[in-house]
Amino acid sequence: MPHLCAAARTGEAERGPGGDGPGPGTDRRTRWHGVRESLCEHLQEARRLWRDFTGESAYDRYVERHAREHPDHEPMTERQFWRARADFDEENVSTGCC
Repeated sequence: MPHLCAAARTGEAERGPGGDGPGPGTDRRTRWHGVRESLCEHLQEARRLWRDFTGESAYDRYVERHAREHPDHEPMTERQFWRARADFDEENVSTGCC
């Protein structure tokens, strides 16, 4: 059985038996396709927000910015990025005041 969101993207729900055309219950399948597509969009947005909230997407944003601003050389690896970020945080401790 294909992944829920993958089936919604490929339109599998709209094909009939054998995958060659509309089958019986196509209206119901088309409605279900729309529900799955909407659910997938909401879940993808929730995942994106969660990754932003937890900081998990920081490396992805770094790579995008690096590609725009420094196309002439390779970005740090993900491991190097997180090590540099941890080093920076250790050296620049904020007391939360002033």
